[in-house]
Formats: sequence, structure tokens, C-alpha cells
Amino acid sequence: MTHRPSTSTRVGGALFAASALIPAAAASYALAVTLPTDTERYRAYTTAAACPAGSPGATIEECVRTVPFTVNGTVVHSAGKSSKFRATLDGSPYWSGETGFDDAGPLLESLKPGDRVDGTVWRGRVMRLEKAGVTQATHDAPRDEVHFAAGLGTLNALVAVFTAALGALHFTGRPGIPALARPLFLLTLVICAAPTVLACWAGLPWWTVPAVAVPVSLLAARALLRHHEAQLPAGSPAPLDGRLPA
Repeated sequence: MTHRPSTSTRVGGALFAASALIPAAAASYALAVTLPTDTERYRAYTTAAACPAGSPGATIEECVRTVPFTVNGTVVHSAGKSSKFRATLDGSPYWSGETGFDDAGPLLESLKPGDRVDGTVWRGRVMRLEKAGVTQATHDAPRDEVHFAAGLGTLNALVAVFTAALGALHFTGRPGIPALARPLFLLTLVICAAPTVLACWAGLPWWTVPAVAVPVSLLAARALLRHHEAQLPAGSPAPLDGRLPA
């Protein structure tokens, strides 16, 4: 007897497959916008020349300028997600105001009102502060962390593919398909996180992240689907030979 999925099953499968558009959009933004933007910004900063001595300053300069600042005050508040690390600077004709940091050390926590510091200014923002040989990058400083954008984009792309595939399987009436979503997502998360962290730590090119994560995730998804189908009771619809739908 031919297995005919109910209307609710078809609707649920269609909606589940359609939800793949959300991670697909996130993947597109991470890989097409964030990744190239962060890569170019880091390259531009690390290759920027020093501004000529005595040259008139502009609001936004492509050169790097080192200027003296006076510390007006600091905020060092460690409270998890509510943490605040800021310094208010003035005394320079090139920039003044408040700049943020990712943590308290090694310099920010030791600064006091009236301290003199040297700041590196690029494109109208303070990139780092230095005092007595101790330096600390600000929140605005470009970092060579494009691996995380690559990892996030790869994860969302794979989640989009698997969501669409599982939705299609559920639409056709495959039993137990919704139960695969959680373990498949967690497995993909781990597979994407591992090469992301290792590539960043080892200084490998960003493209090594998807080069490793994509094939491993596809193989893992196929193995998980086969294991799931092997557990189906007798009389269930015939398996798809371990293949996700194209």
C-alpha cells in the first residue's frame, strides 16, 4: 500500500523547508558582506603608512597618526554581558571623545584622570592606546578574525541546506524526520566550530574552514540519516539509500 502523507504533514514539511531561507540569508550576509569587509579593513589598517609629520589632520585619514591624549576618565565594569570598558580622551586636535575596549587590561584598568597616553588614530577612530610601553587595542581596531565570519557563514549555509532537506523529507511523509533536526544541528555546530578555532589559532587561511567543515558535515549528515532509517520499524516507507534530496 502506498504511503500518503497527511495534509498537516505536507504543510509542516513545506513550512520547515521554507524556514531554510533564514539561515540562508544569514550565510549570504556573513560570506558576501562581513567576510570581505573585515578582510579588507584589516589589510588596509596593517598596510597603512604613517601620516607625514606636520601634515594637517582631517576627520578621516587613510594614514596612521600617533597623537597624545589626556585621559578624562575611565569606566571599568566587569559584569558578564553588561560589562563596560571605556576611556574618555581629549587634548588632541585630531580626535576627542569616548572609545571602548573589549576588556579591562592590560592598560585601561591602570589609567587615571589626567594621565597622558599616546593614541593611534586611523579613519577617524582610535585604534589603540599606549602608555609607558603598555599598549591595548580598542574595540574599533581591526582584528585578523575573519575565520569566525567564515565559520558562521559556513554553519548557516549548512543549516539552510539541512533544513530544506529535512523539510522535503517530512513533506514526503518520512517518519521521525523532525526528531533529526536537533542532533543534526548540534553535530553541524561542533563540526564547524572545530576548524574555525583551529584555523584561527594556527593562522591558516579562512577558506580552510569551509573546506573542512562542508564535506565532514555532509558525511556526518548521511551517517545520521542512515542510522535513523535503520531504527525505523518494519512497514515504514522505504529509505532513501542514505541520501538527502538534491
